[in-house]
Amino acid sequence: MPDLHAFDWAILAAYFAAVFTVGYCFGRREENSEDFVAAGRRMPWGAVLFSIIATEISAVTFLSVPGEGFANNLSYLQFGVGSLCARFFIAGFFLTAFYASRYLTIYSYLADRFGVRSRYTAAIYFLITRILASSVRLLIATYGLAVFFGIPLWISLLVFTVASLLYTSFGGLKAVIWTDLLQACVFVAGGVAVALFLQAEVGWGSILASGAETGRLELFRFRPDGGAGWIGWLSDPGIFYFAFFNGLVMTAAALGTDQDMMQRVLSCREVKRARWSMILSGFVGIPIAAGFLFIGVGLWVYFQEFPDPGLPGLVEHGRVAADQVFPYFISEVLPFGMRGLLLIGIFATAMSSLDSAVSALSSSVVIDLYRPLIRKHGNERHYLVVNRICVVGFGILLAVLAWSFRDAEGFLWLGFKLVSITYGSLLGVFLVGVLTRRGSDRGNVVGMIAGSMAAVVLLVGTEVLGWPIAWTWTIIVGALVTFGCGVIPAGDDGPHPGAG
Repeated sequence: MPDLHAFDWAILAAYFAAVFTVGYCFGRREENSEDFVAAGRRMPWGAVLFSIIATEISAVTFLSVPGEGFANNLSYLQFGVGSLCARFFIAGFFLTAFYASRYLTIYSYLADRFGVRSRYTAAIYFLITRILASSVRLLIATYGLAVFFGIPLWISLLVFTVASLLYTSFGGLKAVIWTDLLQACVFVAGGVAVALFLQAEVGWGSILASGAETGRLELFRFRPDGGAGWIGWLSDPGIFYFAFFNGLVMTAAALGTDQDMMQRVLSCREVKRARWSMILSGFVGIPIAAGFLFIGVGLWVYFQEFPDPGLPGLVEHGRVAADQVFPYFISEVLPFGMRGLLLIGIFATAMSSLDSAVSALSSSVVIDLYRPLIRKHGNERHYLVVNRICVVGFGILLAVLAWSFRDAEGFLWLGFKLVSITYGSLLGVFLVGVLTRRGSDRGNVVGMIAGSMAAVVLLVGTEVLGWPIAWTWTIIVGALVTFGCGVIPAGDDGPHPGAG
């Protein structure tokens, strides 16, 4: 366990005091489901913007992206170009449809557009997607804290889960958004502090020179590294054209069809402000991700100049080891004060992911499943209590799943591959709704199941059978199959008001 200075402990205490104070002050007047789930639709777009950034960055950016720069190069940013374009698409098409009515969840839009079966199926797909993805995010962050303190993983997991649930179950979405704003400021400040430290120790001129010599500054690649002909193009996800398209599709699914991300956007007062939040999140968030990639390159140069025998194994010993380089650097190298700042950065990334996930999961269960299927005519007080119970329940479930994945290093990345199975189907059915005047309730369900099955076959083929294509085609194939099935006429079995 590192020898934390009293100043580091003071920073940590101040952070938790600030988080719980913000959560209490902004969330103490929850009166109904709209307050708890949509923050009363009164959130300023600037706060929503930083809440999106906080959740997107999460532990993956704060801990894993420096590991990517440390072990590989900057090509991860190619996805960011497509991601930025996806935000314009979401702002122009998805938000227009979602703001046409005062929806509490985006799956309510599917009920109005097609019918209740589309809504129920999409809600269930979202639950599967978010539970898998959030448990992986939580696991990555708890690894970081466990490495930092040298404590058992279960203690780290317990601390994160309890701290996040305390304010989320009390304050709902308002507490999530305002604490996310605070947490975003914390880990951005931490990144700036590390960059200044590396400048003082080795100099960014040296970092850029060494990074260029070793290929770590490679950003764009327009031809495949291995293979020949069309096989090489299909099997290499790092080619710019494919990375751009994959970033476009993945972001459209993650931000446009996932209640976790869209929930906070629906809390803005009007669609114009929601669009500003969505679009600007790309212009702010992508440079932040680039900064953490460069920090990873800087860490590689630092440990070349100052070798450390205790440094975890490099990328050839497993991806998890590369992810542990940054928390190890924070724990063993940074001076006091900075160490405390980066420590709360680790807490902030995990808590910003967990709080929003359990809030979105609970809102979807209550609004999309519990209210229409189990108790249609309950009062608002009842639904508010059920929301809070679901928040706690999902928090416990995510912690249990994260713990169950602790010994499977490969699952850290397999988790992201698995969510692409459901993301493709979700994206496909929403594209039918917002881009066409076709589609039916029955056809959507068939399309989503067919898209998921196609994605499963492709994923098994790439991961188990050794098919020479990249796994990142999974979400694209799933979306295309779902969209194709959805636009085929299947009879008039539900609402058809036209494209949103």
